[in-house]
Amino acid sequence: MPEQSVADYAAKNGLSVRRVQAQAACGALPARRVAGRWLIDDSLEHRAVARRPLGFRMQQALSARLDGLDDGLTPTERVRLTRHLDELRSDADPADLVWAWFRPRRPLRLDGLPSDVADLPADGRVVPSGFSDPRAGIAAAGMLEAHIGADDLDAVLDEFVLEPSDRPTVLLHVDDVRPSDPVPLAVLLVDLAQSPGPRERAQVGRLVAEHLA
Repeated sequence: MPEQSVADYAAKNGLSVRRVQAQAACGALPARRVAGRWLIDDSLEHRAVARRPLGFRMQQALSARLDGLDDGLTPTERVRLTRHLDELRSDADPADLVWAWFRPRRPLRLDGLPSDVADLPADGRVVPSGFSDPRAGIAAAGMLEAHIGADDLDAVLDEFVLEPSDRPTVLLHVDDVRPSDPVPLAVLLVDLAQSPGPRERAQVGRLVAEHLA
């Protein structure tokens, strides 16, 4: 995959080297560390790194509101949440906004035998999301995007013989705890927003419009 140095990426985007290094380290930029140096993946459309992510409490509240649950906020916090929801509702391309607010970690890029990949969604330790979630309305034959709890990861990798790959058929998001099935709507939106694909990004806008009408 095409890659560029931190210095080159910083110069191209008008950022400091230190800021790019920090964004790579926290997962806000797709990058890998080689011999103590960060290499930025240049094959994906990079989102702007200037916008600050939401705090954890506000992320949780936004997720709850999208699923029609009580947000648990104080009146003052609820005013802030309403502003965020209004901004999301009115944004012409909400995928970038969702990505910036949540700054997700990149999923594991894996491959395995087609028969094993086909069996993986039926495993109770794996929760489909992104393009594999029926709510996304996207078909991706022979591929899977899903979440898994950290405690289940090693066993699933061994049992399904999944290996890292530059041409993955499985995108596996590793969470501290396995999420509910189906995943919360906010999780689905974040996974779709993380993709550079136009279909996934378009579905973010559709789902936001449907649930924040």
